[in-house]
Amino acid sequence: MPIRYLFFDVGYTLVDEDAVWEARCREQADMPEARALGLTAGDIYREIEEASRQYLPQYRTVVEKYGFTQVAPFRGELETLYPEAPAVLAALSQKYSLGVIANQAKGLKERLQEWGILPYFTAVASSWEAGASKPDPTIFRLAFSLAGCAPEEAFMIGDRLDNDIAPAKALGMKTVWLRQGFGALQIPKKPEYTPDYTIDSLTELPGIFL
Repeated sequence: MPIRYLFFDVGYTLVDEDAVWEARCREQADMPEARALGLTAGDIYREIEEASRQYLPQYRTVVEKYGFTQVAPFRGELETLYPEAPAVLAALSQKYSLGVIANQAKGLKERLQEWGILPYFTAVASSWEAGASKPDPTIFRLAFSLAGCAPEEAFMIGDRLDNDIAPAKALGMKTVWLRQGFGALQIPKKPEYTPDYTIDSLTELPGIFL
């Protein structure tokens, strides 16, 4: 079955979250509970890295480990679009339909519009709207419904083996693992976590698909 659709994750796939996580760790470390434990921003950041390696929820794992009752917010205003994203999406959209499958807070379409890339996507499935977060197959099935395509006609492109690659493969999609952010620390632990392609930059996608 020919490939018709390319679905993208958002965080650390199209959007750089480095500044968000650095700020969040600093803010958490400044709170009384973290101070009482002698935790630095670097300590918290390293715990997030370890959670990622272990295929665990990044921030929730840290919060539960230390019993934080106050949690630093995710400051989405610090996210920045990877500079190569618009040109890559423009090129791919000439041959394929593009979509989004992402664990994101309310207002994803508005953020995609602010970044100037919403017009490239014909199907946007957000965990907020789906009422389910990856790796739950519910959000993937919502995307297929919105796109009018079968899993076998689609690729999933994302940064996490646990949230993007494994669930997409289980549904019959092909996959591209984009090693950026915390997801780059993961290692495929079973065949079902092994992507069809592995890349380190969005700029490598045209070489696969065009």
